[in-house]
Amino acid sequence: MARSKQKKLTPAQIKKQTQKIQEVIDKHKRENREEHFTSLTPEQIGRKLKRVNSPMIILQGWSDSTPGGTFNYIVGIYNPDSTGASDLYVHVWVGSGNVDPTLGTFLLNVDQRFPRLTQPAFFGLLLPPGADTTFRFSITVPTMIEKTIYFGNSFLMQLNYNDVGQYLDRGVFPFAVT
Repeated sequence: MARSKQKKLTPAQIKKQTQKIQEVIDKHKRENREEHFTSLTPEQIGRKLKRVNSPMIILQGWSDSTPGGTFNYIVGIYNPDSTGASDLYVHVWVGSGNVDPTLGTFLLNVDQRFPRLTQPAFFGLLLPPGADTTFRFSITVPTMIEKTIYFGNSFLMQLNYNDVGQYLDRGVFPFAVT
């Protein structure tokens, strides 16, 4: 189900949403069990709220791994809209495409040695207004692989089961294979 475009947020609404998002981030920082963690600063939240008006990625946490091991990845999503968002999915893969501004080639930049994973199950996530959620992924590292830094990517999308879906946001996380 496609959503209609939301009205732009006012400066007061941006300030209120920034405070809410910062509270969610602070909670996850306290609870984070992964080796690495990134999140938006208040300034980045404000810029993102002006740029997007749909659910967005607000935090990420991940671990490093060894050849043949697994690494864990968490991604936090927040909905600043005044309406709920449905049919949401997060797709995760390894590749260096994050710097590519073109959506089509960004999605094709995949290291085929790693699996591609998507959550949640069919019908996707329904995220109410002002709500947040976290997805957790465990990704297997191939046995015969170079020890170096790799780039994991996450892509937040809203599907339309009978037409073209909508790109919402993306994130990148550098992880080490040692």
